[in-house]
Amino acid sequence: MSLQRIAKHLKTARVRAVFLFDGPSDWLMFHKQAIFRQHEAVLHLSDNDTAEVAVHRYRDYLGTNNNAVLLEFNQVIHADALAALAGTVNGGGILYVFLPATDSPFKKRLIQSAERFERIELIRPNADLKLLTEKLCTEQLPEVDEPTLPNADQKQIVDSMIDLPGTCHILMADRGRGKSTTLGLACQAWIRNYRGRELVVTGPRPSAVSTLLEHAAQSVRFVAWDKLLSDYPAQSVRLIIDEAAAIPMHVLQQLAQRFTVWAIATTVDGYEGCGRGFAVRFLEWIQQQRVCKAHALERPIRWSEFDTCEPWLNQALLMQVQHTQMTTEALASKAPLEFQDTHASELSEADLTEVIILLLEAHYQSSPNDLRLLLDDNEQRLVLARRNRLLIGVIWYGHEGPLPEALHTPIKEGKRRLNGNILPQAIAFYLQQQDVLNWQWWRVTRIAVHDDVRRQGVGLQLLAHLTKLAERANIDALGSSFGASPDVLEFWTQTSFQVIRMGRKLNMASGYPNAIVASGLSSRSQELVRVLHDYCNAELDWKAHTPVNISTATHQVARQVLGGFAHGNLPFTEAQFAWTVCDMKLPIKVTGLTLPGQILNTTDDLARLTQRYGYSSQQTMQNQLRQIAREYLELTR
Repeated sequence: MSLQRIAKHLKTARVRAVFLFDGPSDWLMFHKQAIFRQHEAVLHLSDNDTAEVAVHRYRDYLGTNNNAVLLEFNQVIHADALAALAGTVNGGGILYVFLPATDSPFKKRLIQSAERFERIELIRPNADLKLLTEKLCTEQLPEVDEPTLPNADQKQIVDSMIDLPGTCHILMADRGRGKSTTLGLACQAWIRNYRGRELVVTGPRPSAVSTLLEHAAQSVRFVAWDKLLSDYPAQSVRLIIDEAAAIPMHVLQQLAQRFTVWAIATTVDGYEGCGRGFAVRFLEWIQQQRVCKAHALERPIRWSEFDTCEPWLNQALLMQVQHTQMTTEALASKAPLEFQDTHASELSEADLTEVIILLLEAHYQSSPNDLRLLLDDNEQRLVLARRNRLLIGVIWYGHEGPLPEALHTPIKEGKRRLNGNILPQAIAFYLQQQDVLNWQWWRVTRIAVHDDVRRQGVGLQLLAHLTKLAERANIDALGSSFGASPDVLEFWTQTSFQVIRMGRKLNMASGYPNAIVASGLSSRSQELVRVLHDYCNAELDWKAHTPVNISTATHQVARQVLGGFAHGNLPFTEAQFAWTVCDMKLPIKVTGLTLPGQILNTTDDLARLTQRYGYSSQQTMQNQLRQIAREYLELTR
């Protein structure tokens, strides 16, 4: 197959081709070598070739432009990487996708959707490559000139940004529309019109804003967002934020509150790190804080309007779909809910689309990988809520545990961590409760309800129905883990679930600490959940500097957690409260041991504690404290 000849023909119309390779490994290797021989440069990401860039590093290349991209999926199809890096392929370029050998519903979906679009080609060992080459090279394509920059839409936006320098300008569009180019040209215009007023651009990483910097021509400099927040005084720079959806929302809020933000550009296709819910919530928030003007770029620049790669991915990955319109009668209806427990692969296309829309709009971290996981993983299931046959709510839940007995101790000690099984492993490690690894869990991954019927108890009814299903299935416990924002915590307090852990660190995506909630369904799980809930409440009281109620059960958990620190499993910051509880029951000074100053009562991280108490390193500090903890536990048995 003459790839250079194909690319030359595609370039006349500035359209892309996608080749999906499905075959044995030796056959794939032959074609991989042929691809490298015929292209001067190929961006190659692989999930098993250690000599190449790992697929999960795909975000590092979001700001690039490529004529050839090869995605090698040997294990599973990384849908986020596929969607993101397809958007970096120039018109006239080719995207090569090596599919896993194992068939799956998601793989089948990609292949079937490819059949509906020109230039999305499935290649198997029996394919006639000569015939395919002729087909692609003789296809009648309209000749399309390279776009002139700026185009009319971009010029209008640049003029508006210069005319309204005190306004926060928001550019939201699909990938390939020239958002970053527009911002770069606006930076040049800014310097021409307002000399002496420095501009700074930030983004998720320097490579993500390379297009902006290229078109800005030295008129702006990049500063990482964490450095801006730590080192720059408030209002010291005029700021541009590119690829905003790949930056945590709470960080964006801090940047907008601290600096004069002149422009924000973002792609909200759902694979940048945040879902469509990010766009809705952040837009609402920034418009309350600042005078804003939204701009749209509809026409693609990186490829022509005749390109089929984007519509193929939009359809296959359900990235640009809209709700079925709900009638006034349906919204006003008080009809009872009807529930369905199902797997995503069993749904009709219409229902699957509605489920994905609900998940995208309700959560700040939704992406095409969710669709792949829901379709391919048999342990992931859905409970749908319908009213008058309209889908208005969904719970996504997964089956976790029990885990192999041989892994219990390594998991508790933090030496092993299996994919999935989030709840039992987190509880076994952070709270040193090894028994939970024997349980069967159902973990609630997401709850999503249609905007028009929120605050009507739909989510609570979904949870109640899930609980009934779990009881029938003899599940030991239900649980969930999430960023503990006030509104989400308020929801869970209305349920039978109890908070059993509140993390110390802020979740980078949500800006809140991670919480774990659980509801026991067997006598043993109910008792442990109650004990862990009491322990968590006591820790929250301690953090709030209010009186702490220490029961015998709380003290027992505290000794287990302190033991986890003493034997090198947990970091000191995860055991401070546990040691405080132990000290309240059996004071350290009675044993003749001493601790540095007020080290149990400080809320600093390990680095600051190390500095404050004069240790040479964090390891040295923790080793000494672990020795003291071991002696204390031995003396107070």
